[in-house]
Amino acid sequence: MGRISKFICPSCNMAWELPLGHGMRHATLGNVLNVFSEETRQKILADTEGEKAPVFEFNYCPAVCPQCGKMIAVPVIYLPRTGKTYVTACPDCEKEVKVFTKEDEILCPHCGEKTLQSDDVGRWD
Repeated sequence: MGRISKFICPSCNMAWELPLGHGMRHATLGNVLNVFSEETRQKILADTEGEKAPVFEFNYCPAVCPQCGKMIAVPVIYLPRTGKTYVTACPDCEKEVKVFTKEDEILCPHCGEKTLQSDDVGRWD
C-alpha cells in the first residue's frame, strides 16, 4: 500500500501532496511496465529477458524537476540482477528529474530557502 506524503516549505509555505510507494497492482512486472515509455519498457524487458519471475523494486518516489521547478512523484524501477535503475522524466517538460529517498533532505524547489518538512497524510492503493 502506498502513502500520500505532504511536503511543506517552512520558509514560503508552498506545499505538495504526492502519492509515493506502490500499490497492489504494482506486484507484477507487466503492470509496472505500463507506467514507463515504450523505449524504457523495451530496455526493462531486455534487462529481465530469460528471468522466469523477474526480480524488481518499484516505487513512486519524490522528485524535483530542475527545469519546471516542480515537486512531483515519478515511477522508479530498480533491477537488482543488472543493477540498473529506470526513472521517468518530468511529465510536463520531459527533462530528467532529481529523485530523492525518504532520508534525503529536499531544498524547496519554489524558494530555495529551506529544507522541506514532510509527513504522511494518507494511504493509497
